[in-house]
Amino acid sequence: MASSGQTPPSATLNCPKCQTEITYYDVSGSSYYGCPNCHAFFQYEYENPPYILTAFSNSASPVVLPIGTEGYLNNQFVRVVGFIHKREAGTSYNWVEYMLLQKDGRYCQLAEYDGHWMLIEPMGKPYQYQANIVRTDERQYKIFSRYKAEVINAVGEFDWNLLNDEQLTISEYIQPPYMVVHEQDQQRSDWYKARYVKRSELATAFGMTEKSLPPSVGVGAIEPSDANQEAWRATWAFTGLALVLILVLQVILMIVRPSKELINQSYDTQPDSAGVSKPIITSSFDVQGPTSLLIDLSANTLTNHWLELSITLMNEQSGRVYEVSKSLEYYEGVESGESWTEGSRTEEAILSRVPSGRYHMNIYPVSEKYQTISYAIRVRQNKGLGSNLVLFILLLAVYPIIQVFHRSSFESRRWANSNIQNEQAE
Repeated sequence: MASSGQTPPSATLNCPKCQTEITYYDVSGSSYYGCPNCHAFFQYEYENPPYILTAFSNSASPVVLPIGTEGYLNNQFVRVVGFIHKREAGTSYNWVEYMLLQKDGRYCQLAEYDGHWMLIEPMGKPYQYQANIVRTDERQYKIFSRYKAEVINAVGEFDWNLLNDEQLTISEYIQPPYMVVHEQDQQRSDWYKARYVKRSELATAFGMTEKSLPPSVGVGAIEPSDANQEAWRATWAFTGLALVLILVLQVILMIVRPSKELINQSYDTQPDSAGVSKPIITSSFDVQGPTSLLIDLSANTLTNHWLELSITLMNEQSGRVYEVSKSLEYYEGVESGESWTEGSRTEEAILSRVPSGRYHMNIYPVSEKYQTISYAIRVRQNKGLGSNLVLFILLLAVYPIIQVFHRSSFESRRWANSNIQNEQAE
């Protein structure tokens, strides 16, 4: 038995089956041992002869952290003293657990499944749970899985009989990146808490490279949905600030450059046999730009007919034109004793980024043959940012929407691994 510095004392014993020397570190606490050579699992305590309880098969799972590996995790010195390979009963899902003996003499576990790691610690008190929900002072957890576990292999030392764990029902409740675990049978009811451990943290803790760790597959049960929470928060903070600035600018523009009516006129179509009416040329008006023009079109007497209006805005100095075309149609009737309507008597159009200058409009109406239809046109300028406001908001929303979609997809893949959800789906 030896002790040096921060390293806890250790001792050795021989496997009762193959006589392999086994080093153990919890000298006063360990009573059960797994042989790395013949895979015998035996009990040895109180100076009684060792008693073989079972013999495991050779585990095919690679051991990333060999027995005796030292590191600094969870703010203190730890040493790997045990390795357990487990499988969910009745399935092929298997994972490994590393028993860590801390400097203070307490145990914690590192569990790895598909390259995802979590640190598990025992709780000193039970949690309150109801309807598949666990509530603690910090957060609320939702049931993720419930199962029984089988031990495939065990190497190292343990302070309890692992074989008894096969009688436990294990319930896992998650709130990523955290989990609480409830293990119970007729005699026991134990609670544990867990947190997700990133590969970089694990590599640093044990002086390894991330490449030496098994690759992560899929989404872990409590893997954070965003690998960069700071970037997520920064994106939403920037989006919120930009949205506030745009809305403030909209208000300022509406105050400094209030909406101004340029045209508000009514006209009648006089269609020929082809339905084409004589063009209308409006009076001239001045535009103070650059600005957007909102064009409101209405035909309040339009009934069971259609009217198409092609509008050309012409700059009288430069000759530059802006064109827009809108159709108004409105139909109504009675069918099987019930009234119905279709279409609308109003439409609107927006011309954006119109520069300063003197303008007039040419209106080219087309309606059904010989039908005279009254219509009105109203033109206003300086509606704040106009259509650009919607464009700015949409552009700002693109990346946050992508992030939301990413998170939603991430969570769907996470919960696809939940046996509780899969049972409910069936």
